[in-house]
Amino acid sequence: MTTTAPRPQSNNNLEGARVIIIAGTHAGEEGVCLGKTANDKKWAISPDSSDEIVPLEFETEFGLLVDLSGDPAAN
Repeated sequence: MTTTAPRPQSNNNLEGARVIIIAGTHAGEEGVCLGKTANDKKWAISPDSSDEIVPLEFETEFGLLVDLSGDPAAN
């Protein structure tokens, strides 16, 4: 059974979205967006391979992960 994370409505609400980390020590890893950081400038990202939470900037340090293996119309 495949589960799909909720799709964010805009880049203002990425909480719960699956992401790909493209910068920093976890570059190339997948993770989950936990929401905005306390200063509201970055997003709190939890890499799948770690219990660490890292603050990253959307589109420069991480991006949304798209799974094309399912229904392409839903991506």
